[in-house]
Amino acid sequence: MNADFASIKDLFELLSYVAILLGIPTGLYQYYRSVKKEQQDREYGTYNALDEKYLQFLKLCFENPELDVFEVPDAAPQPLNETQKKQELIALTMLLSICERAYLMYSDQSTAVKRRQWSGWDGFIRDYCRRENFRRALARAGEGFDLGFQAYIRRVLAEVETDALNPGG
Repeated sequence: MNADFASIKDLFELLSYVAILLGIPTGLYQYYRSVKKEQQDREYGTYNALDEKYLQFLKLCFENPELDVFEVPDAAPQPLNETQKKQELIALTMLLSICERAYLMYSDQSTAVKRRQWSGWDGFIRDYCRRENFRRALARAGEGFDLGFQAYIRRVLAEVETDALNPGG
């Protein structure tokens, strides 16, 4: 009977070692998956928060078509009265704030999702920097933005001006 008990004890000891050997890699894999999922959730949360602000801006564009603030500029913008000029300034300042948030969230990120998002935002911001009303709003907004964002915008404005002066090359 002692031999049977010792054999059973040895078998259970062996099984416990096997469980440990299999459990550690499984636990590490589960931890890795959990960390990746949390990272994805944060990235999509970031995307959704920024998207919500941008959708609010689009709604403002839709409700105020006389303001030349939509992504596609008016070919021949209508003259604005003083109230409309102020509304346009406010709308573009809101857009600047959204762009600043995009810059802070995406510009120097390493994940593929964030790099793709920044690429789109960078092109979007560059398009707006070509617009006179956006540049006026930027000048009026002053230095109230993140210093990195301010440096980025100054660099983009300089590039846009250079492109305008040298359209062929």
